Amino acid sequence: MARKLYKIDSFIGIDQDEAENALKPAYSPDACNMDTAGGDLAVAKGYIRHIPHQIPGVGQPHRLFLFRRAGQDQPIVAAGRELYAYKNNAWILIHTFEKGLASNKLDFVQAQIDGVDYLLIASGEDPIVKYNGNSALSFGSEQGQSNKPVQYLAMYRDRLFAAGDPSYPNRLYWSQLPGSGRTIEAWGDVTDTVNVSGGHAEVGDAAGDPILGLYALSNQLLIFKKRSLYRLIGDKPGNFTIERVDADVEQAAHTALVAQGDVLYFLTAGGLCCFNGVNAGLLSDARRIHKTLAAMDASNCRGALARNKLYFTLSGPEEDMLVEYDLFRRAYMFRRGFSIGDIAAWDGRLYMVNDARYLYRFDEGDTYDGADIEAWWNTPLTDLYDKGGVKAMRSLCLRGQSQQDAALLAEVCIDGVITTHRLLLPQHPWEVLEVPLCNEGEGRTFRLAFSNEAGGRFTLTGGVELAFETWRRVE
Repeated sequence: MARKLYKIDSFIGIDQDEAENALKPAYSPDACNMDTAGGDLAVAKGYIRHIPHQIPGVGQPHRLFLFRRAGQDQPIVAAGRELYAYKNNAWILIHTFEKGLASNKLDFVQAQIDGVDYLLIASGEDPIVKYNGNSALSFGSEQGQSNKPVQYLAMYRDRLFAAGDPSYPNRLYWSQLPGSGRTIEAWGDVTDTVNVSGGHAEVGDAAGDPILGLYALSNQLLIFKKRSLYRLIGDKPGNFTIERVDADVEQAAHTALVAQGDVLYFLTAGGLCCFNGVNAGLLSDARRIHKTLAAMDASNCRGALARNKLYFTLSGPEEDMLVEYDLFRRAYMFRRGFSIGDIAAWDGRLYMVNDARYLYRFDEGDTYDGADIEAWWNTPLTDLYDKGGVKAMRSLCLRGQSQQDAALLAEVCIDGVITTHRLLLPQHPWEVLEVPLCNEGEGRTFRLAFSNEAGGRFTLTGGVELAFETWRRVE
């Protein structure tokens, strides 16, 4: 009989790429609502109301944008077919899409027209709407060839680019170059020179591969299609070049495109992808959440970047999910327990709207707007590559602290038999809590699980140490 230790030196994140037996102890095949910053394991923060007033109406909130202005910024929320702006301490109805919104996939872009800041809103069902902070107006005109019911917008090289016209699903439009009486509301030719003219081009194959999104980087405009990816390079129509990008990725929602500098990230059903300026493909650790992705829907994914963390939304048959990816630590975590309409990031903070009809500020507070946070972390089920070895748990040692005497629930599972210990962590960070394990039985496989009780908060510091004895049966 030998006495051995199973040690978790630090906690990192979720990993579903390999069989659990092959996972390092620092990873979990199933965890939720946990914060692993610094290698500790803590119950994650919740969210609080950023604005105390509820969004009016009855339509489900589904899009969120911050209209940045020289004066007061205005949060913009689409709920059902109505657009609301928050100004002067109240939500104000600024526009109603009379035909309704079948897709709920609005696109937004900020631009200047004749020196005035506007927010442009595209629906793919009506012509573009422009909002100046006071009133919403119709964008463009038939004379300017810009009254198209496009769905996707981007500002690139001082021009407005648009796509998603139902009548021309492969067509990319661009505006005239502003100046000398020209504005982005004019998309037609200019007699004097082609280089300030508006225009359009068909992108890629015409059959079965419509444009589904646009994203402008500093040196190129990316054109996402259903089955391919293109880019436009050049600074004027005379040298515009549209070329196909080498991309081994699945279809991405335009609402899931998130840039950090000139690197673009997006989540698809196949995993987290990246465009590095030349080509696009899955990240090397994309499969770490592949089991969860297989059970969820990424077709309406929303994305945001806040404080070097990527956030993406997924919808499922029973609940929504927020996927969190730490770009520095290359670590995944799931956040559950609330509905999600849309997310957006401003000034390093993540914001959210959902069915409760409030604008929330994420990663603050100890609850989900009053609802308990249910958090857990499961270690990999393992036999330590010693399938013939019988193991008997002897003690569990851990350090950490609880908030307001909250209990930590520690599960020890041996050959499928679970024993739960309700623990109160020490009051001082230098203390080690040693939990005797005498009645757990014996077996060949084991795992641990840590969770909170009734929304309580705890932090495990410096890892965990499990002592066990092992031997082989002798006939």
